Amino acid sequence: MATTSMDLSSNIMDLPCEVFADILTRLPLKHVHQLQTVSKLWLTNISTPHFKILYNMKSMTRPRALVVQESDKTYSASGLGPTSRIITISTMGLVSDNIKIQRDQLSFEIVGREYFFRVSSNLIIFQHKVCNLMTTEIINLPNHSSYPSFCFDVAYIPSTNTYKIVHLFRCTKIFGTRGVLEIGFESITLRDGGPIPTSWQSVARKEYFSYLIDATCVDGVMYWLVRMMEGAHIISMESENEEFLTISCPKGDDHTLFGQGQLADLNGKLCLAYYSKELSRMSLFLLKDRTTNQTWVKEYDINLSGMGNWVRIVGYVPLEGNNGDILINGTTPFRYNIKEKRGRKLQKSNVNYTCLYYDRCFTLERTRLPLPAMEPLRVRDLPSKTSKCKIL
Repeated sequence: MATTSMDLSSNIMDLPCEVFADILTRLPLKHVHQLQTVSKLWLTNISTPHFKILYNMKSMTRPRALVVQESDKTYSASGLGPTSRIITISTMGLVSDNIKIQRDQLSFEIVGREYFFRVSSNLIIFQHKVCNLMTTEIINLPNHSSYPSFCFDVAYIPSTNTYKIVHLFRCTKIFGTRGVLEIGFESITLRDGGPIPTSWQSVARKEYFSYLIDATCVDGVMYWLVRMMEGAHIISMESENEEFLTISCPKGDDHTLFGQGQLADLNGKLCLAYYSKELSRMSLFLLKDRTTNQTWVKEYDINLSGMGNWVRIVGYVPLEGNNGDILINGTTPFRYNIKEKRGRKLQKSNVNYTCLYYDRCFTLERTRLPLPAMEPLRVRDLPSKTSKCKIL
């Protein structure tokens, strides 16, 4: 008797969920979404929280790079109107050294000199709006504190498949001429499928620093590298319980030879990178113990000669076994292999900024401003009072 497609479908569904997820995680997420239409049984299995968490965890081994490109400024025909530019967000594969930018995901037309948006953990944050890059949904955020906004940061929590957005706001400037800021915090949690919270939750914490150097998220913990007059330190916040810690920067190295640092997620560890002032080398420290001893270990010292006049760590690209590449962006992209402890230059590009991007089963609650994957949508007056943005 011939085997029907329905029989094959049922046989696949008899597999353990871990095996089923292992098979489907080899597919791009858009193809997994298409399989939901095979039958109600497929839809049920692919839609379970357990499957989504398994899929998301396995996809962490196959990151892509998210590419943000900014066009040159253009002027109105009369010369009297404001300047504009196009910001294009795309993805590129990291399987081979010959990385090629894939199809455009989103394009933003920015009108005006100033604008604000932040790409973090697969989300684009606008003032009062968030866009999910995977599904191209867009939602309105609730009104935040009336204090002046300082910045927004995002943490993805793999164990619960949720996002936490933290809003930092400036309470006041204190300590006279030192310019020390008092910073407050509030947060919202975005769950798969909604509902969207109607208000921000106040975080019972204040921090004090002069300025923010960099920020990142590692395994659901947010980190902010900040500076005071006496030096730099790191503030951490556990996303699930909102507990804060102050972490000292590495000691023992001559940081007077280095410029400001950068925070990055390197294979699930917090990395603090120091760049030499002439950008000839980079020292990478990994935090081995966040809560008790706060132990830093200097893991890598990378030669940056010929990399150009700016560099920035993008993230860690897993390879076979325990091997992997540290992807470094710059005038000339660069991949540093941790096992061989040597780097290789990649093809030059006009990329302005990149971060790692993962296929992730997560949807936002739809609003009146949906962002269809295939149809264009224009959203006016998005980011700030001084600029207008259209999503093309």
